[in-house]
Amino acid sequence: MLQCLNLGVTDMHDIRRLLPFYAVILLGFFGYALTIALFIPMLMDRSFPLLPEEASIALRTSVSGFLLAAYPLGQFLGSPVMGKSSDHYGRKKILLLSLIACVLGFSGIALSIQTHTLIFLFLSCFITGLFESNMSISQSVIADYCQDSVRKTQLIGYAFSACSLGYIIGPLVGGLSASQWGYSAPFWLTAISILGLILWVYRSVEEENKTASSTSIRILETLTTFKTVFTEKHLRKTYAVNFMIFFAVQGLYRVVPLYVEHQWSPDLKSFTSLISFVSFLCLVANAGVMGYLARQFKTKSLLGYLLLMSGVVTIVILIPKHYAWIWFTYGLMTLPTVMLLTTCTTWLSNQVSNEQQGQVLGNNQALLVLGECLSAAIGGLIAAIWVPLPIIVMAGILFMAYGWLAKK
Repeated sequence: MLQCLNLGVTDMHDIRRLLPFYAVILLGFFGYALTIALFIPMLMDRSFPLLPEEASIALRTSVSGFLLAAYPLGQFLGSPVMGKSSDHYGRKKILLLSLIACVLGFSGIALSIQTHTLIFLFLSCFITGLFESNMSISQSVIADYCQDSVRKTQLIGYAFSACSLGYIIGPLVGGLSASQWGYSAPFWLTAISILGLILWVYRSVEEENKTASSTSIRILETLTTFKTVFTEKHLRKTYAVNFMIFFAVQGLYRVVPLYVEHQWSPDLKSFTSLISFVSFLCLVANAGVMGYLARQFKTKSLLGYLLLMSGVVTIVILIPKHYAWIWFTYGLMTLPTVMLLTTCTTWLSNQVSNEQQGQVLGNNQALLVLGECLSAAIGGLIAAIWVPLPIIVMAGILFMAYGWLAKK
């Protein structure tokens, strides 16, 4: 079994056992980052025939929002079943199934872009998300084997750092390859890379010794376990605050790029480099700054400070009139907002016993992807009214979350 790791002193055997879980997250988010980095400029490009050339800005922003919502919608519906299945059949089998599905999903995305088929693109994104359960499984592993709150915060931060690293590499590789060979090329590359990862997981991850269970997995019952978000009274407000954070933060990571593309229309390499830059700041925040702040402040106090700071710096995004300044203001917004994701997850985890970690963190992950899905779709619709408006809305939600936290 995996142990709570102190990465400075733990032997390499333990590190090797943990590494495949982070690698799965990294490559999964590498591929997902491509959708954020490429779908927005692709849909806003009037010369690319995915939408009619005469399509309005309002239509393009709305479609981009719904398209970016397709993957997390699939993840929201599929993660509870995949999580329950991992308990029933073992993590290794479910991870391999997830990766095989991702190969098919990213291949479908590439094909739909090549054939300019919008419906098939929606479907492929949805199917890829449907079988994605990597983050919740990784978080459960960390929470199960680490009791120390400070260390748990750091280790959960490393999981988000793997996400951030995928967001760094994905847009860079995607921007370069798409500029050379078209928008579909990065997705073919992702599908091929996942094939190699399947082999690594198959050979390096040990199968758990699970006692055979005669209890079948009831799909509807598994899906409805999410209702505990509303029925567990002592966690209800915590779930509410976390959902507002997830909605606002994940929404910002989608509507700010839309705002940048509409406001300045940078070339593809510059746009994807900006996405990679802010993702690098996410990595720095989670891998370095997060651990320091976790030692200096209590989790709830830190969460409050980060909420206030995030709301303020989000509004600052709209001040610059020159494209060069967005690198500073977007980066400034990224630092506190990405640390909100780690801190609110730890805050929730600290309120429950070890026996509840899997279900509670599974609910939390479901809230994250639900917030991601809804904020992408709603953000796109709000942007159809006025492109900067969803940024203002997300800032307001962050301030509301602080108000709820202060009352708790």
